[in-house]
Amino acid sequence: MTLVDFGRMESGKIRISPRIGSPLGLVDGSEVFSSMFRYEAGDRGTFEIVLSPFGPENYREIAYVTIHVRDEPGALAQAAQFLKTRNIDILNSETVSSIPNVIMVWEMLVDLSFFGDSLTLKKEFDDAKHSRDAGLTMVDFLNVESSNLATRYTRGAAPGSDKVKTMALRKTEKKASTLAGGVFELPHAYVNFLGKDSGPVMFVAEPESWILSVVFLNDDSQLHKIKIDLPDRPGAIYEIMKTLGDLSINVLSGGTNVLVYYERMTCELVVDVRSSAVKGKAEIEKTLKERVAALGPQFSLTEVSSIAL
Repeated sequence: MTLVDFGRMESGKIRISPRIGSPLGLVDGSEVFSSMFRYEAGDRGTFEIVLSPFGPENYREIAYVTIHVRDEPGALAQAAQFLKTRNIDILNSETVSSIPNVIMVWEMLVDLSFFGDSLTLKKEFDDAKHSRDAGLTMVDFLNVESSNLATRYTRGAAPGSDKVKTMALRKTEKKASTLAGGVFELPHAYVNFLGKDSGPVMFVAEPESWILSVVFLNDDSQLHKIKIDLPDRPGAIYEIMKTLGDLSINVLSGGTNVLVYYERMTCELVVDVRSSAVKGKAEIEKTLKERVAALGPQFSLTEVSSIAL
């Protein structure tokens, strides 16, 4: 699940909150590798810094592994033993009994640096199952997929786009930084590219791939969190987005959640009102409450709160 947060760069330093950093292994004392990109689309542009505890020497060996085991005592131990004997390090992982008493699914991010490659791992598992390996009697399936870590490090967030120009300013800093007090200190080269040492930032964390994207917002950004109740029907979200667009309110992040299927849902967004004529929490709340209510009896604005930058 993607995690989003907002903060500031001050004097070339960025504080990473535990909510964002901990799931990625970005904690005090950890080494942090980074790369930097410049994105341009028309007359607009911004910078991004990509952070990860994995450096250029091993990011190509990070992979996603999915294992299906019987829902029986000792099944997970068999799966873990198969990986252990091959010096495969389990990083982030999640297991759930998808069909109790029948099957469990174990999804994980692994480091293959001390083993080899994903194709070899898959072949060794298939060969072991074919030979009826006694150590895998409760393990039914293993799948390996490459992570996108290498792509994010070297090609940025919009590879292949013909609308967004991506410039890799520093493909990867070979020397790691060390987090101290939850703070990442930008290399001097990054600060020089930015042309400033302070400003608002947006954090987008991808725990599945251990990637933290730090995107630099406009200095005059004015962020608010809004929450709207709306009917669960086709077109309802469009009406909300059109209402915001008509007010020149830009959506930075958000999500929807069905409360009562085919009846009621909620939409929670973080928006930037810097380009809107509607300013200030009170005016935003008044204007949006009227505009949203005008969409119908099932539409209502339930929350507006300011986000300090």
